[in-house]
Amino acid sequence: MKRRVLLLTAMLLAGAATAQSKRAQRVGPLAYDDGGPCDTSAWQLVFSEEFDGDRLDPARWRTWFPYSSDGSDRCEGCRLMGTSNTIFRDDLVSVSGGQLHLRVRARDGEWYGQHKQHEGSMIHSMDDARFTYGRFEVRCRVPRGTGLWPAFWGFGGETEIDVFEFCGERTGRFKGALHRWGPTKFSNSGSERMDDLSKDFHDYAVEWERDGISWFVDGRLVYHRSRFVDKRGRPLPICGRTAGERHTAPYFPRTEDGVNIILDLAVSEPKGFCKGPRRPIPWPEEASFDVDHVRVYQRRSQVGR
Repeated sequence: MKRRVLLLTAMLLAGAATAQSKRAQRVGPLAYDDGGPCDTSAWQLVFSEEFDGDRLDPARWRTWFPYSSDGSDRCEGCRLMGTSNTIFRDDLVSVSGGQLHLRVRARDGEWYGQHKQHEGSMIHSMDDARFTYGRFEVRCRVPRGTGLWPAFWGFGGETEIDVFEFCGERTGRFKGALHRWGPTKFSNSGSERMDDLSKDFHDYAVEWERDGISWFVDGRLVYHRSRFVDKRGRPLPICGRTAGERHTAPYFPRTEDGVNIILDLAVSEPKGFCKGPRRPIPWPEEASFDVDHVRVYQRRSQVGR
């Protein structure tokens, strides 16, 4: 009997710890909230890439993650990404017809001792295209195919803002997310079921304001997340709140972080972000992540931040 009581007590304590941990992912410490005055100043275009010409502009973009000491691709993480089964290669990036084309292929390779079965492609904006706050917008067509993983995102410091990530086997499911990569990782995501978005070009955007982030597809608000949340972790209005102490969202981007723009097409591991193929699949040539333009706008009060 005593053993059963001890076991039940341990189970209850474990359950409480799990619940507390889940709450901690949604509800952060208290902070003073000045009421969130709305910034209604006009959006101004501060960065635009229309992909004119016949090649990627090397003064504006890299085709790897510049995380080495000198910004070159000579580091393990410079051409690899998380749970992808992919090495990023320059020759799979092309520009033609006013569009950027990111492609993949089934080819074994090794990068700094890491073996991968596929090759993919990506572009990463140079350091002068780094922004705190703004509207990040892309017009593109995502590819369809098992394990394909196209994404448009911003990254810098501890902040990651995923405007979207698609799985090629589920191109009717839009997903965006926020990640804080500090000593403790915090994440929050949302998704929306839609028609198959791989059939045509669509406009995707995130508006990152001081106290909130909103996701849009073809101009329609899909969902939002806020800096301040209630006791259950539900987002409060982005602006127009009364002043006072409120809980913060631990996953919300830090004000001191600016983000660079990243577009990539990878192939997921079988048990990674997407379903992923269990063997290399030679995708047809039309399996391409096609991008018409990328634009960044900032409020008049934000320009230069």
